[in-house]
Amino acid sequence: NLISLAVWWSIGIIIIYLGRNQWSETQQKKYIFYFALIIAATQLFKIFARLYLGTFDITTDLPLELCNIMSLIMPFIMLYKWRFGWSIMFFWICAGTAQAMVTPTHIEAFPNYEALRYWAVHVGLPIIAIYGAVVYGWRVTWKDALFSAIGLNLIALVIYFANLIFDSNYMYLNAKPPGVTIYSILGPWPWYILRLEGVIFILFSLLLIPFEWLSYLDKKKRNGNSPNKSH
Repeated sequence: NLISLAVWWSIGIIIIYLGRNQWSETQQKKYIFYFALIIAATQLFKIFARLYLGTFDITTDLPLELCNIMSLIMPFIMLYKWRFGWSIMFFWICAGTAQAMVTPTHIEAFPNYEALRYWAVHVGLPIIAIYGAVVYGWRVTWKDALFSAIGLNLIALVIYFANLIFDSNYMYLNAKPPGVTIYSILGPWPWYILRLEGVIFILFSLLLIPFEWLSYLDKKKRNGNSPNKSH
């Protein structure tokens, strides 16, 4: 797992560096779109491969996990350079993939394709999120965080009823994931879901801090550069 993290983050650092320092505006948009497309393709390939092999399981293989949903949406956001869409995804990505990187839920090891897909999605998405902030200079606000939280709860509501229909457990809304994860300290179902709301509030607030600080510095710089009206 550590090797996979190191490899993917090395790729991410290179992409972000090139995007900020070497690529033209056209290249910035084109190459991050291609990267997002590769991440989405790893997710889609899993579905089509299992359908072809006859091993597709509707309770586990639909792209209804939050990170899988985001991997399919991100190419469109980066293609159209949609800041608001990125801002919604930014909070979901940073909050969702952090747990996945620290306590991965997959059991396969590289070179198994599931391991490759898992890390492509759960490290590739944060790379794209950081790219938007560092290369495009996009910022998130409290309003973005609010919309992101509302959107997350709406998606969770839809997935919860999908779980009831398919007898599945996407987004771990109907039961905890196996193994030791952040869910382990949040109590039994359904209380851990309610406590997750508090965790989300804390995480979203922490994610806002550096952007609020940057906004403060920008405002201070603008005020410092404004002409002095006093005589």
